[in-house]
This record gives sequence, C-alpha cells and structure tokens, in this order.
Amino acid sequence: MKIESTENMLDLKSRWAGGFLNGCVGRAGLGFCLFLFAFTLGSVCLGQSSPSKQVKKSDVIVGFQWLGDAIEYQSPRPGEDPTALGPVSSWFSKTAPQMRGDTFPLTWADDDEIYASLGDPNWGGKDDGLDIEKLAGSPPDYIISRVNPMSDYKGSGGEGKKPSGMISVNGVLYLAFQNLLGPKPPAYGPQDSGKQGEERKVSQHGSDAMIVSSSDHGKTWTPAIADIKQPMFPGNLFGGPVFVNNGKDNANAPDNYVYAVSTNQWDNGSTLRVGRVPADRIADGSAWQWISELKDPNRPRWTSNLQRSISVLNNDGHISLPDMVYIAAIKRYLLLTWALKKPFSSLDGTDLNIYDAPHPWGPFTRVHHEDVWESVDMNPYSPRIPLKWLQVQNGELTGWIQFSGSWRQNSPHYKSHVRQFKMILHKK
Repeated sequence: MKIESTENMLDLKSRWAGGFLNGCVGRAGLGFCLFLFAFTLGSVCLGQSSPSKQVKKSDVIVGFQWLGDAIEYQSPRPGEDPTALGPVSSWFSKTAPQMRGDTFPLTWADDDEIYASLGDPNWGGKDDGLDIEKLAGSPPDYIISRVNPMSDYKGSGGEGKKPSGMISVNGVLYLAFQNLLGPKPPAYGPQDSGKQGEERKVSQHGSDAMIVSSSDHGKTWTPAIADIKQPMFPGNLFGGPVFVNNGKDNANAPDNYVYAVSTNQWDNGSTLRVGRVPADRIADGSAWQWISELKDPNRPRWTSNLQRSISVLNNDGHISLPDMVYIAAIKRYLLLTWALKKPFSSLDGTDLNIYDAPHPWGPFTRVHHEDVWESVDMNPYSPRIPLKWLQVQNGELTGWIQFSGSWRQNSPHYKSHVRQFKMILHKK
C-alpha cells in the first residue's frame, strides 16, 4: 500500500474536488453540489485527522479509567550511591544524577524478572545507544538496575542504535533494535537536523532493524554488533519490530509463532505491519513472513517478501513506536500507540491511543483515547504494559502502563514513569 504525504493527499483532494463539481453541477445544480461536496470532503478529512474516530469502540473492553496519578521513578533511592548514576551529560547539565532513558521495550522472562532495553540511557557513564536493564518488584516500589551497558551500541537519537522490541522465549531473550545503518531522512515530518548539540528538529526515521539474542538474561548477546554488516529488515517498512508478548517466557502464546508489529517511523508514522516467525527461528531473517492480504480477518495471507506486505492499520501521522501484548484470559490483544503533537517535538505534548483485537492484525476497536496524554510539560511517549503487573479478575483488567517522559534539554521527566489503570470487561 502506498501512503501519500499530506501534500500529495491535498493535491489528490483538490483534483478530485474539481472533477466532482464539474460532473455534478451539470446534473444537479450548483447549490446542491456545493452542499454535498462540503459534507463529503469533511468526512474524508475527519477520517484522516481524528485518530479516536477511525475505528469503532470496543464491545469487549467497555471502559477505561486511571487509578491515581503517574508516578515517576525516583533515583537515587535511599542508600544508593548517587555518584554511580553520573557523570551527568551536557544535555542534562542543570539536573542532578539520576536514572534516565526512554523507549523501554520489556519482557517477563523465565526467571520471573522483567528485562528492558533503554534508548539513550544517560546515566552511569552510558549516554547514548542502548543498554539492558532489569525492573525488579512491583509498582510503585519497583527497582531498576543495569544488567549490561551495551558499550558497543552507540549514537544519539536517530543516529544510533535504538531498542524497539524485547521478548523471552524458552529462556532466551531477543532484542530488536533499529537504526543499524545510522541516520536517514524520515518518511514524514521535518528533515532539518539542526546544529550538533541543539535539539533536533527532525523526525526519527526508525529503520534498518536487527535482532540479537541472549541466553544468559542479557549479560552477553549474539551476534556481536561488530559482526553485523547488514540489517535483518532493511528500510522503514518493518524498521522498528515490537514483539508481541504473551505472558511469562511466552507461556501463553496461542500458537507456535512469535509475532511482531512495526510502524514505518519512530514518531508519527502512519502504518502498522504484522510479521511472524516460528518460535524456534526468531533470529533467522529468512524465516519471517508478513501479511500480504487480509480479505478474511481470520485467514490472512502471508508472504516472505517484506516489500509485498500490507499495512493492517492506517492512521496518518498517529502511529508511533507501538506496544502489543496478548491477554490470554480474555483472548484479546492490546495495542498501545501514541503521537507527538508536532513531529519530533518534545515541547508540545502527545496523544495516546489504546486498541484491542482478536488477532495481532485486528480487526482493531478503540479502548481509550486521550487527546492530551498526561500533560504538555511531561510530553509522555512509548507506553508499555508489563504483563507481570497485570491482573484479570471480577470482570476487570488492572495493571500499570509504563512510559517515558520528555527528552528536552534538562527535562525532569526523561525517565521511567508508571500509572495504574483499570479496564472494564463487557458482562456476558
């Protein structure tokens, strides 16, 4: 599917409008045609600009509410040596040493721990690239520690390797990361990178993805980054794979495949593709398949050619790096995504969208939408649902959404946050 840019879409609408009016006026009169034109064009624009109205409301999860306010991760913790959190990078020079970072793709592993990878962690001597961390305990008293600084994974923002997905399967951790080949122009949004050291006015491309694995809970990874010459998934169509997590060590997987979803840009992308791979061949790029046809939502067609894949969800500029989990107790998938109010701006706020579906490819229905998520000052992004922290009982899902906060210079929010929620299930 070809996704048109905003300018191209407007040009197409203009050409359509001219043809519509020329053909209509001769048959029905100018007044009626102008009324019909305005109504139709308004409907077309609404479908593209209103993320909360693109899909119908869920009839399985019929309510959503927050339980309390967001809680930011506090560091140093009592008794923790603050010097171990430094030195403070120049970007945060006016703030105290603390655990920073964003993105947080995470998984519930076989040893009952939650493992995550942070982008641009900015603490403990690692200021860029990515690392591996562990989240022990439960909110609000969970504890974050570093497992591996991943010192060879370097580069800030879109210029460096950034995590997109993580999953534990049969005791092995798999990490998907993007930007293997370095910076590239984004598919959408501004492309002026600005001066080095200044906040970049450029959308993150999020492309050229790779998967590595660890058999010792993140202490070592194969293949080594120095041995990787080409991405597993070149380009941006599947440039940020996010593994679909299915409970502890993938125990609740409904079949023998591991699934992943990806948008076509780190921030404010427009499409969502679904890939799958046999659970014992996750790191084998040749074993991956993508949906190529979806005429029957229960029987999609698959292709081994990424270029022939189709998007299963389209929302112009409103699908940023997502998260998807499977809730086995209700046999539904939850999809979380977000969008910046302005492309790659850490100053103007974000929106939040939560969908559910019977399959990783849909059909999607809307669970919750917030036009201004948390606050403009916090500018939250990358929502995740840690399955270890989720409970299903008495007709409700209760859990925590973990997310990152604004990366602007000297931001107090560039760290992990959690907020408790409740989803209400339809009573049968």
